[in-house]
Amino acid sequence: MAGVVRDLGLLFILLAAVVLGSYLIRLFWDQVLKRIARRTRTKLDTMIIEATERPAFLLVLLGGFYLVFQRFSTHPALAGTPWLKVINGVFFVAAAIAFTRFLYALIKAILDWYLAEVAVRTETRVDEEFIPLFARLLKVILYFIAITVILGYFKVNLTGFIATAGVASLALALAAQETIANWISGFAIMVDRPFKVGDRIELPDGQIGDVYEIGLRSTRIRTFDNNLLIVPNTEMAKSRVLNFRYPSPQARIAQTIGVAYGSDLDKVKRVLLEICANHPDVLKEPPPGVYFTEFGESALKLFLSCWVAAYRDLFRVQDELNMEIKRRFEQEGIEIPFPKRDVRIRRE
Repeated sequence: MAGVVRDLGLLFILLAAVVLGSYLIRLFWDQVLKRIARRTRTKLDTMIIEATERPAFLLVLLGGFYLVFQRFSTHPALAGTPWLKVINGVFFVAAAIAFTRFLYALIKAILDWYLAEVAVRTETRVDEEFIPLFARLLKVILYFIAITVILGYFKVNLTGFIATAGVASLALALAAQETIANWISGFAIMVDRPFKVGDRIELPDGQIGDVYEIGLRSTRIRTFDNNLLIVPNTEMAKSRVLNFRYPSPQARIAQTIGVAYGSDLDKVKRVLLEICANHPDVLKEPPPGVYFTEFGESALKLFLSCWVAAYRDLFRVQDELNMEIKRRFEQEGIEIPFPKRDVRIRRE
């Protein structure tokens, strides 16, 4: 009886020492390591220490409990009993999960640091959009490996498990092939960068809008009506898209203007060029141009071409130019004709 009381007393003392030691390690982690990390130039060490604090504490606590258990595993009350294997299994499962959490927290902290410190300074948004997806995928892979290791420890036949997982994956892939195709297309768009968030694009059906978001499944476009047009990435990847931003944000105003037969075309050209030259948002290079292009049925047609610095100003500048053209034509006596027909009635 005295020996049992002595063993129980020693067990409680060792368990209390493990808890106290784990608490002291966590206190050292929080009060010493964090302070040292905050004094360095980079935030990477601080983010790693903060992210791995709890998983590291759990690993230390489990390791201490396991050492205590090994110390008493040869005790007559445990030796040779089924409880020994059960407790060993519980410790192994807990340690595998704790180590997986620690490893994921470590990698996730590095990825978060890269997003906060490096990705924001790059010209492309591929890393900012792909890394969160990679982090989620990595979490699934790490826990899948952990489950595989745990099942292997308990000598579960993994052949059937892997075969079942393969069949389930194939069935899932067939059922979600459209979604997977959208994911692949979304990744291709992120890498190839035919357009990016904020660009103004025109779709094959003539709809124009600004790219609002490029997701894994679809691309969202905000139209001029302030509506959100959602297009699957497979359609975006295989469609011909006109990007107004590339190779530069400059945009051209091109329109045909008709004047009446008998008009002084030199005067008309001079007036149009003066209007373009006097507008503050019309670029001097490339220079505006006016060209006589066609003898129409009711008008002499001239082609006006000029450039603005940003495509977002295209409609506003075009409206202001048209208003000024109408005012100057009326002031200069230049007629803008409309279709006319002479009808003659012949009597026999």
